[in-house]
This record gives sequence, C-alpha cells and structure tokens, in this order.
Amino acid sequence: MSLASRVSGLLHVPPPVLTAYLDVSPGNPRNQSTPRGYMKWLKSAGQALNNELPPSARNEFRKQLNRVNEYVQKARPRSRGLVVFAGQQTWEAIPLQVEVAEELHWGNPSLQHMAWLLDEHRLRGAVLIGGSGARFFRFWLGFVEEDPNFAFSINISSWRKPHLVGPSTSGVSKQYGIQRDQVATRTAEQRNHFPRRLSKRIVDWSNEGQISPIILVGERAEVETIISTVPSEFREQMARLQKTFPDMSASEVNKKLQPALNRWEREYETALVNELISGQETSQSVTGLDQTLDRLQRGEIRELVVARGLKGVVQQCLNCGWVDPRADAVCPICGSKRQSRTLRTLLPELANLQSVRIEVVAGEAARKLREAGGVGTWLRAARIPSRRKTNIPLFSRAV
Repeated sequence: MSLASRVSGLLHVPPPVLTAYLDVSPGNPRNQSTPRGYMKWLKSAGQALNNELPPSARNEFRKQLNRVNEYVQKARPRSRGLVVFAGQQTWEAIPLQVEVAEELHWGNPSLQHMAWLLDEHRLRGAVLIGGSGARFFRFWLGFVEEDPNFAFSINISSWRKPHLVGPSTSGVSKQYGIQRDQVATRTAEQRNHFPRRLSKRIVDWSNEGQISPIILVGERAEVETIISTVPSEFREQMARLQKTFPDMSASEVNKKLQPALNRWEREYETALVNELISGQETSQSVTGLDQTLDRLQRGEIRELVVARGLKGVVQQCLNCGWVDPRADAVCPICGSKRQSRTLRTLLPELANLQSVRIEVVAGEAARKLREAGGVGTWLRAARIPSRRKTNIPLFSRAV
C-alpha cells in the first residue's frame, strides 16, 4: 500500500488516536546520547499533554503513549523522521527520510503536518536516456523507486535477410549488397522514431503519476530531441542534465540527481514568488496574512503560497469558525468566544475546505515571501503562470 493510501485511510479511523511526529535522525547530536533525544522529548511532551487532558481521557492516553515509547525503544529507527498513529483500532508507524517538526496530538489523527511534508517533498522524476533505451525513476519524501524502463527495440521478423545469397560458411553473412543497405536504413529510421515514442511515454508517465518536475539525463542531442517533441506546455516541467549514468543503482542515481532537482525547485519557487508579488499591481494576487485569510474564507482564491517554516497564531471562532489574526476575545462576525490556533495546523484545514492548493516555497523564495507577510495567494480570476509543479491531492475531506 502506498504512503498516500495509508495516510488517507487514517481519515476514517475513529478517535481517540495519539499522533507523534518525531525527529529520530541519527545525525542529530541530541539523538547520539542515551537515552536518545527523541525519547526525552516524547516523555516531556507526553507529561505536558497528559496534564491538559480531562481525567477521563488520561488512562487511554497513557496506554497509547506507552505503546509508542516501547516501539521506539525496541525499533531504534534509522530514518530521519518517524510518524506514529496509535489508537485502539489502529497502529501505523511511518519512517520518513526527511526532516520533521516534533509534535504530539491526542484526538483525531493529526494529518496537518503530514500535509505540509507531502507538499514540500512532491513526487519528482528523472529519465536516464542511453543506447538501449530509457530508465524511469521517481523521488518522493527522500526515497527513490525505479519504474519499468522503456527499451529501444527493433522487430526484424518480417525483414528480408541482409545478404543477397546464402553464405558459404555457416553463421557468416555478407557485409554488402542492396538488402544490407536497406536494413541499415530501416534501423536508422526506427532509431529516429524512438525519441518521439519516448516523449509520449514520458508525458503519459508524468500525467499518470502526477510527477513534476522531470529531469532528462543523457547526451545533448538526445535530450534536446526529446524536449523538442513534447507539448510546449509540458516543457516548463522539465530540466536537462547532459551526462550519462551507465549501470547506476537507484540509490546512486538519487544521490547524483538530487542537487539538480533541488536547483530546479528553487529557481521555480523564486520565479513564482516574484510573479505573485508583482501580480498585486494588476489585482491578480494578494500577500500578507490579513488579506490572505480574508480572501481564503470568502472563497475568492485558487492557490496558497506559503513560506516554509511559517509560524504564528491566529484566533478562530468556536461558533462560526471565522479566523483572523486579531487578538480580540470575541468573534467580529457572531460575537462568540474564540480560541487560539497555530497557522501550521489551521491553514491546511481551511485550504482543504475550500479545495485550494498549497504551494510551499523555501530558500530565497521563502525569504522574499516572508518580507511580504509569509503567505500570499492567487485570486480565482487570476491567470496563474504556466510553469507549475504538480499538486498531489491527498485528502478527500478536511483534516
């Protein structure tokens, strides 16, 4: 079962469920002591959360907390991150090869942080082109998987023999003659048709798996031929790397290509944020928390752009659900009491309720967006730039 399927299935698990996001990276100095740093954090966060719960919920909470404690003590995870969902009717332990922020929740399965991770670490791909065909790789959440290759093959069963007369020696054919020339011509023609067939396979593979961007690796002439034969709108999702990686394992390919894929992501995100900020001049976009939250709740936006690591607290009405960053104790809409919510947990909920995509940006793009308020949005009437990463729909209802 895929990770997305496992996570989506948790939407239907009845509460209460203990959700634990843990930084278990062996490379983190705090996790190189005994007890491990994540064990200390889990104990401290568990005690704090237990004290906040009503007495009637504490026995079941401590039972599930003990299950998580026992698991991490015995398993000694070697991944960078670990997410555990523990309840009376469920147990899911998901190792992740990406950085996670430590959190502990009790009640409904907490999937907001997972939503951030899935958006930040989207499904990306690479196609390695060689003399025998092409190899297809997909990268996601720090893992790499190789899909079936696309081999260059020639069906010669209906062709005439490449010699004019039978050879006098068994296993030897003449190296000249009209048929020999025709065979060479047919072979060249089929090889010339191969890039077009490969282009179609790449587009189908990307669309079927929602993979973007895709990096093409191979000789310059081969890569440029592929680029020239895909639809023009699809070229914006492709990067080029003029190298050959013969007979490399999937893990070696992953190590070689990650810098190029990350570079494409950062360039894309910087261009996106520049367009978002300049789009305010023509009323196609807005930035800043106040405007973004207001437009989001009124159903006027089509995509959120958020700086990675966004922090902050807003107030949400307990009655009508209205959200804004003002510290007023009562709701400006209905006058009811309000509660504090962190942006990290609230934004995925609001976005999902409005069927709005979220784009998380990092690096220079995140720095520029923070200067503009840390969050922005394209309005529904706007024409979003065509250079898009694929957004992977995960949740079928609010999380």
